[in-house]
Amino acid sequence: MSGVFVDKLKRRSKDFFKEASRVENPDLAMFFLEQAVQLYIKAVIYELFGISIRGHNIRELLGFLLNKLLLEGYEREAEVLSEYIARNRSELIVLEEAYFIARYGSTSYEKELVSRIKTIAEELLNLLEEISRSVKLG
Repeated sequence: MSGVFVDKLKRRSKDFFKEASRVENPDLAMFFLEQAVQLYIKAVIYELFGISIRGHNIRELLGFLLNKLLLEGYEREAEVLSEYIARNRSELIVLEEAYFIARYGSTSYEKELVSRIKTIAEELLNLLEEISRSVKLG
């Protein structure tokens, strides 16, 4: 699949992640984390399956990736991803909601929550990269 497109999405994802660490505003940090995760999932889907997917719902994107892994016979990778999703469900919901709440919501995020979400986002980005490597190596 187009390495240029994948590299661009992954680079943007990593840039959003870095900015989330630098920015003082917790709402903006949370939005940047959501964007980082969303873009990385889309990059991996395109990299592995050649599908340019629209949408921004993180759990739906992860579900799509999970189903594609299963359909293509990557049961071990799908199981690892499924376990991650189950273990971090509530944090993924918070991260997913940041797409709107960080911009339009009447409440603000606490720094402690942003820090916790940053940790699980980093874990997810690393897991997605491991899955990508594993699938490409076959």
